[in-house]
Amino acid sequence: MSKVGSKISRLIRRLPQQRWHQSTPHAGLAAALGDAATASSDIRDHLGLMFHEAVATRPRLLVELGTRGAISLRALLAAAEVSDAHVLSVDIDDCSQVDLPEDLRKRWTFVQADDIAFAGRPFETFCAERKLPPQAEVILVDTSHVLDHTRAELTHWIPRLAPHGVMMFHDTHMGNGWYRRLDGKVDPGWDNRRGVIQAIEERLGRRYDETTLFADCAGGFAVYHVPWSNGFIVLRRL
Repeated sequence: MSKVGSKISRLIRRLPQQRWHQSTPHAGLAAALGDAATASSDIRDHLGLMFHEAVATRPRLLVELGTRGAISLRALLAAAEVSDAHVLSVDIDDCSQVDLPEDLRKRWTFVQADDIAFAGRPFETFCAERKLPPQAEVILVDTSHVLDHTRAELTHWIPRLAPHGVMMFHDTHMGNGWYRRLDGKVDPGWDNRRGVIQAIEERLGRRYDETTLFADCAGGFAVYHVPWSNGFIVLRRL
């Protein structure tokens, strides 16, 4: 590198750190998210990736384990609208009355149940009533974030994942109870003692550094992980 180039490089490195922001160029996704696209949350930075991965599977059925305030559900419903698919949400709490755009609610079914118990015969019955095979092209897991429960979710729901399907997990990098967003802000969370990422490591036979952006191929899955906003990992079945 020339002396001039070296000087320019040093000057650029002194500039304030670049901040990144999610945008929603797809009109359907933007409409589905509404104010959630810009509201402060630990899931906001993952909504675009979630939408992309879901649409890429050309799904007939998307399953959401854990609903809470329905922010991620909105991204899945936008993907379902593009794909002419249906979203099934399962949560141990009653989330049936969450606020959703009315035009998307027709693509949604909510079941109040333990997600491990529902993975068996109840899921088969749900699919049979809709003349679908007992599998989903998309499974999003955002539940308790603790080790034993995540292990059980992997055991019971991977068999329900379609051959070309994708399984996504939030909260893979919860640190010591703080998380950093793409816009550089730091917010409080809680420390789950590596519960989600450890369960995934055990399943894939890997040891990961969840503080990093990484890609891998292991255990029959293509793996992609982002560390910001409590971490998000994509397991795409090979």
